[in-house]
Amino acid sequence: MVNYGGDEVSALVVDIGSSSVRAGYAGDDTPKAVVSSYYGYKTTAGDSDAKLYLGQHGPSIWRPGMEIGNPWRDGLIFDFNPIPPLISHALSDIMHANPSEHPVLVTEPAWNTAANRERMAEIMFEEFQVPAFYIANTGVLNAFASGKGSALVIDVGHSMASITPVVDGFVLRKGLVYSALPKLVHAHAKHILTNPTPTRPSIDLYPHQLIASKIPVEPSAPPRFTLREDRSAGTTESWTTWYETREVDEWIHTVAGVLDQGWNEQAAAARPPRQYEFPTGFNTYFGPERFQVGEEFFYHSPQLVAQNPNLPKNIPTLLSESLRACDPDLRQVLMGNVVLTGGGSLFTGFADRLENELSRNFAHVSWCTDSKTEALVDITRQVKIHAPGNPIERKYGAWLGGSILASLGTFHQLWISREEWQEHGKAIVGQRCK
Repeated sequence: MVNYGGDEVSALVVDIGSSSVRAGYAGDDTPKAVVSSYYGYKTTAGDSDAKLYLGQHGPSIWRPGMEIGNPWRDGLIFDFNPIPPLISHALSDIMHANPSEHPVLVTEPAWNTAANRERMAEIMFEEFQVPAFYIANTGVLNAFASGKGSALVIDVGHSMASITPVVDGFVLRKGLVYSALPKLVHAHAKHILTNPTPTRPSIDLYPHQLIASKIPVEPSAPPRFTLREDRSAGTTESWTTWYETREVDEWIHTVAGVLDQGWNEQAAAARPPRQYEFPTGFNTYFGPERFQVGEEFFYHSPQLVAQNPNLPKNIPTLLSESLRACDPDLRQVLMGNVVLTGGGSLFTGFADRLENELSRNFAHVSWCTDSKTEALVDITRQVKIHAPGNPIERKYGAWLGGSILASLGTFHQLWISREEWQEHGKAIVGQRCK
């Protein structure tokens, strides 16, 4: 609670990601509003202010000529125009909260730019008229959500995977690494689905909004459906891409997994297949290929690397780079406090595979002056991963950390007040929010 004008009010916590905007009250254990970061819009000639379609009334409702946008690109907000409507929709329309009456804590990725964080402060103070503001690092917040002041935070999100060493509540910048690995995993999954195999044809990813009717079919039998011809002309390319992305993500979260000991044809074949039905009515069982998807997080085949020299770095490579940049005495602390977070990490077997990768490769990464074998064995044994089994905690770790931080009494001195903003301007953001 924060005291303003004699009244105690809860701070608001807003976590803006590339997949969704999470908002809620500080002190709560789950966000009150979760809104898709994707939005629909229609542009007409001479109209610069296009109407935005947000949340439940956004992209999922088909509209003729509607394009789909997202303010994020390459792990950063590149278009701030839709940010105020998205935040307003979450706070005002869903939560029925008035931002001008609450201090607001907003999250940012560890690699955020000074210009972006200043722009966010400007939006909050000038457009939402908030009484106080703070912008906090998602790596630090994820560590706090796990009850740790120092941690190695492995965050696998919708579009970026990052490893952030946090020491005593501060990011160790030289050890921060990130890559667009989830995009590669997604592209690989789409490639698997849209290419035929000896046991099934290529799969059409038509959205249910464009399907007029369908007839149930046996597993792996050709689908029997009819398309809505009246909608084909009005469907935009960006809307089709958005839907296909969403359908592939749904398939990944339902079917895909990763083998805990590394790729093994026999082990993959021994696992039971999983069935999945697509909007067209086509359904089939997915066997070993469902484990090939998760394998991309940890291993890139030499053929793939040869074809694409600029592939996003996988998790072991990111780990190695991050730990090499940290002082040897810090590595042991970090390895004993590994935090796994992000919706992209909710793969079956992901945490087990990560623990095996860390234990297998850590001795190589953690070489230091005292290199007796016994010492390395002791260190390796201390690899501890905090991976919440609750999907809410895993997906919304940064929001949860913000909720904890903004409700602490000792945090009050860190808020940037409206008066300080008016007196110092944008410079106060960099000075106060480390």
